[in-house]
Order: sequence, then structure tokens, then C-alpha cells
Amino acid sequence: MEDGGFELAKMAVSPRAQGLGIGFLIGRACMTKARALGAPASISKAIPPLKPPINLYQKLGFRKAPAPIPYERANIQMELVF
Repeated sequence: MEDGGFELAKMAVSPRAQGLGIGFLIGRACMTKARALGAPASISKAIPPLKPPINLYQKLGFRKAPAPIPYERANIQMELVF
């Protein structure tokens, strides 16, 4: 990212493996690595209005946040504060 932060982007799990918690484990591992690499106090994420990704990011600790959204297909901004 331009500001030196980190972004979790384009994560997907095979349809056959969905529902097994793999997305959560991948997301949690990414957040752990970001913290270890000195991520800033918060990480923002823009997502499309789809229930599965919103639920996943909420489980990872992200909360909806007012912020400009740099992507055309996304209209929800979420943020994780460490």
C-alpha cells in the first residue's frame, strides 16, 4: 500500500473446502505476519457487499469504518485496530 501499510486482498478458498475455517486460518496467519513485520496500528480493507467476506473479516476482528474506498466494486470499508 502507498502508506506503508498492509492489505489482505483477493483471498479465496476452493468451493470444496469452504466452510472448514480455512479462510479464517489464512486471514489470522496474515494478520499475525503483518504485526510481526511492523504493521501500523490499524489495517483497512474495502470489500464488496457480500455476506461471507463480511462475516470472515468480522471474525478476524475487523469492524466497519468510515473511510474513502479506493476500489470500484467495493462499497464497505472495514478496519482492524491492533
